[in-house]
Amino acid sequence: MVRLTGVALLLVGGWAQAQIVDFQIVWVVVGDVATSAGDRPVQAGKHLFMANHLADLSLKQVRIARVDADPTVTAIKLGERFCLSSLRISAAGADGSMIKRAPLSVSVRQDHRDTLKLEYRDRDICMRPSAAGEYPVRFASLLPASDGSMRGAQIFLRVADPAVSGGEAEPTEPAPKL
Repeated sequence: MVRLTGVALLLVGGWAQAQIVDFQIVWVVVGDVATSAGDRPVQAGKHLFMANHLADLSLKQVRIARVDADPTVTAIKLGERFCLSSLRISAAGADGSMIKRAPLSVSVRQDHRDTLKLEYRDRDICMRPSAAGEYPVRFASLLPASDGSMRGAQIFLRVADPAVSGGEAEPTEPAPKL
């Protein structure tokens, strides 16, 4: 009887542990972003950068030390569209100078991808989420910093259901000034 109970506890404990370890957040690249260039806004889409363009920037020793996105939180109502061109995204080199049209990738969580209802438009990526919630979007440099690491920024799209939250989305929050 003692042996059978010990085996049962081992089997149940092993199964519970496997269930906990099984969960993983997977990020998928859904496109590219070119940071703003002076008066030209951010551009986004699929395959904005060709390999030869990235190789050329790398050979010129272009290094991205910092990526900033503003606002960091954008609130919309369910059914509204949010486009990446509405953001201010910038990249800076080690000396602090802005890198115009810096190449970045755009990633979303795999489990959010279908809910976000991604739309690819002319030089833009838009989202029209089909459920209320908070959805992170990440931007990662396609060129390394001087230390070889890749830099990035993250924003959050907060979607409110007017039927549940009283009809008002929370205000958009600007990025904190460092």
